[in-house]
Amino acid sequence: MSNQKRPTIKDIARMSEVSIATVSRVLSNSDYPVSAEIRELVLETAKRLHYIPNRLGKALKTGVSYDIGIIIPSLSNPFYAETVSGIELECRMQGYNAVFRCSNNDLPREREYLDDFSARGMAGILVSTVNEDTLQFHQAHSHDANIVLFDQTPMDRGYISVAYDFHQAGVLAAEYLIRKGHRDIAVLSEPFDHANRKARFDGFFETLKKHRIPLPDSRLFIHRMKESGGDTGLFEFDNGCALAQRFLESACPAGAIVATNDITAIGVIRVLSKHAYRVPEDISIIGFDDISFSAMTTPPLTTVHQPSFEMGKTAVRLLIEQIANRAVGSVVLTPHVVERGSVVVIANDRAF
Repeated sequence: MSNQKRPTIKDIARMSEVSIATVSRVLSNSDYPVSAEIRELVLETAKRLHYIPNRLGKALKTGVSYDIGIIIPSLSNPFYAETVSGIELECRMQGYNAVFRCSNNDLPREREYLDDFSARGMAGILVSTVNEDTLQFHQAHSHDANIVLFDQTPMDRGYISVAYDFHQAGVLAAEYLIRKGHRDIAVLSEPFDHANRKARFDGFFETLKKHRIPLPDSRLFIHRMKESGGDTGLFEFDNGCALAQRFLESACPAGAIVATNDITAIGVIRVLSKHAYRVPEDISIIGFDDISFSAMTTPPLTTVHQPSFEMGKTAVRLLIEQIANRAVGSVVLTPHVVERGSVVVIANDRAF
């Protein structure tokens, strides 16, 4: 292991033949006047020495934190892994340190992390909340933290958010299946007790109603497996398998399935394939999120795209604007259908 000392501003000053104060002013982007020539010389020397600012030392000296706390509900769903990648990249580019916590869909744990981040004086916090009650809890305990929400339905709670049009996503999924000729459609989902999930299926159900397509209870398969208390990485996939088993046991003749998300849809495809059902020849399937794995299934999964990576980057940018006390508004990202190979065109759907 190398024992080479980490370069300091003293090293930059010596090599640039300027004062330490001048180097400090350039690297901190101070308003103190420094000529363009000297500024360029200092920055070039810092780059040549591979100088890395000591954020911790600066934070201790100035009382300004460069840490951003991030709370996500799950790491097992690749959607959140992709979002985290966007967050981490943007934090690094903006000179901030990302500190991640996973609540494992546990509300008390989420509140604990939020309290901890606030108490540690983080520069800001990004939250994808399990339950909106967390936000009420936080508002009752802290009024000065910079917070941006992501992967949430738009909320009028005074929070800045990077939201996603979940309602429109449901509309697009329904319209896509209808255009492909499907009229007998089954829904396989966890309960509609999460705001995002409810908004998504509200859009779906409203669109079916608009086109006078019935959706009887016999086509609704709603189930949530008991969680083990840990983020095992298989919960949503296993729940999809359980939903598919219920679907098969009911002898439901639906010609198309809409799954609550891509991981659930992949579980459904696995069970249908084990029972010799062909997708899409025997039954079509559409999911939501457009995680990377959805392009790797057999057949590749048709899904409604949610821009996870861009959502993470945008959330960081909004938070940094908020930290700088600049006027900033919420952003709503737009979904679109990614057509692959899991939905077939039919002339007439099966009768109820």
